[in-house]
This record gives sequence, structure tokens and C-alpha cells, in this order.
Amino acid sequence: MKKFIYISFHLLFGLSFSQNVNSKTSDSIVWRKVTCESGTEHAKIDFDKGIYNCYSYGLIFDRNPELSAFIRNYTKNKYGIDTKNAGCVITEYSQCYSKTMNDLVLDKFGKDIFEKSRKEAEELFKNEKQ
Repeated sequence: MKKFIYISFHLLFGLSFSQNVNSKTSDSIVWRKVTCESGTEHAKIDFDKGIYNCYSYGLIFDRNPELSAFIRNYTKNKYGIDTKNAGCVITEYSQCYSKTMNDLVLDKFGKDIFEKSRKEAEELFKNEKQ
């Protein structure tokens, strides 16, 4: 009788903590992170805070890594725009974040901000190397 009660207790105890198999929720942190809507929302929040992350994706070949690093630092220090390559994996989140952030940055600083800052940085780089 003791064994029966013991086994019954463990079975009932185990069932009380079992999960519902048919439960489908999207409350996962990962699920929320990869949606386009959350990427757009986070870009707007970052922009309002003065955080300008303009990331590119894919393989990049630098002919002059020293100059590229100088341009990135110049753009960050003068305009507050952080530009870097974020790798090869592009999610819905990163795609929408980048598009929204780039649109907001171009509206704020002008459509030619990246070309303008690159030219300014190249000129400074040349002068420092002479």
C-alpha cells in the first residue's frame, strides 16, 4: 500500500508540472527580436536617443584597411554615426533596423552624408600621412 501511494503521489506530482503540448505562444525573446516590426521600432528608439548605427552586411574587401578604419572613426567622432560591417547573416530584424536607421540618418544629415564624410576623412588622412 505504501508503494502504491508513493508511486501515485509521484505521478500526480509530475503531472501537475507538465506542460501543455498544444500551447503555442510567441513570447520567446528570440521570436520578438527577429521580427521586422521590432527592428523598425528599435531603430526609431536608438535614433531618438542619438544612437546612429548604420551597419552594412556581406563580405567586404578593404584595399586600404587603415583608411577604412580612419573613415569609420572620423564619421563616428564628427557625426556620431557608427558604421561597420555586421557580418553575412541578415535577419528580418537587421534588414528593417538598417533600412529605418539609414532613412532617418539621411533625413537628418543629408542624402550625401556618407560620401561627404568619406571625402572629408580621406583629405584629413592624406594630410596626416604627408
